[in-house]
Amino acid sequence: MARGRLILKGMKRPTDLLYGAVLLAAALVAFLATGGGASFPVSAGPTATFSDAFLLTAASPPPGPTADTFAALGKLGRVVVGQYEVRAADTLSSVAKTFGSGPDYLRSTNRLASANLTPGKTLLVHNGNGMLYQVRERNGRPESLQDIAKRYNLKPESVARANGLSGVSLLSGAWLEAGSVLFLPTVRLRFSDYILPVAWSRGQRMISSGYGMRRHPIYRTRRFHQGLDMPRPAGSPVRNAREGRVIFAGWRGAYGRLIIVKHANGICTWYGHLSSIDVQAGDKVKQGQFIGRVGSSGQATGPHLHFEVRDRYGNTMNPKKYLF
Repeated sequence: MARGRLILKGMKRPTDLLYGAVLLAAALVAFLATGGGASFPVSAGPTATFSDAFLLTAASPPPGPTADTFAALGKLGRVVVGQYEVRAADTLSSVAKTFGSGPDYLRSTNRLASANLTPGKTLLVHNGNGMLYQVRERNGRPESLQDIAKRYNLKPESVARANGLSGVSLLSGAWLEAGSVLFLPTVRLRFSDYILPVAWSRGQRMISSGYGMRRHPIYRTRRFHQGLDMPRPAGSPVRNAREGRVIFAGWRGAYGRLIIVKHANGICTWYGHLSSIDVQAGDKVKQGQFIGRVGSSGQATGPHLHFEVRDRYGNTMNPKKYLF
């Protein structure tokens, strides 16, 4: 279980508006309710698993609800919101599990560019499968419940129920206030931890051969293509798709000059048919680092990058799921 400090106030440099909104709400609760906590009435719908209202707690150090409180109130159908300071041993998965949520949901709430956590960073944590969303102003007026529900493919009724909102919110587009925070059940953002290994510009052909069955361009028989072919001029720079360590750099049969980089969770990316290699096995490489150049070495009909993604067991996976 993660044991970092859970806090609801005193955050350094609260530049994120979402953090600020929750802190303000917590301070208001502390002012209105003695005893260190308060909860808003809930009106649980038949399909509500978690939150029908926020339960915010503000208290003297150590402030905020404990992980056990998150778990207990989650079973009662309440969403609990707090802040958590990341420790060295924490991962996004371990923190999410501690507070009764999922890593993708916490990542979405915090808009984390990377799934790798930095010790000392303050996260907004909550239980429940969904993400927190701050109401914004668009075209001079606050977003309506209908606007938000449509954007995230939800029913307005489910959002209203999940936040204990009055039925008036379903009728009036001006009912929500800019800066207020909603819990959006089941919603999570899609993040890509990988970047395109070769540059691409609008109007340029991105992929010449996709992942899956195809007619092999040399053998003229149907075979399974284990990656993506990205046609680029010979000598074009190839960059590492994600931070990792080089485990192979050299010649490998049909791949020609090949680089294999191992990333977190054992996932590997393969870069084939290179004209030159600028790294060697054992090198640590950052995301976006130059590692080689496009070529047509091995079995290739023209200059292109053959790009693969493989799991920890060596099984190929569709690179599009990681790049786009």
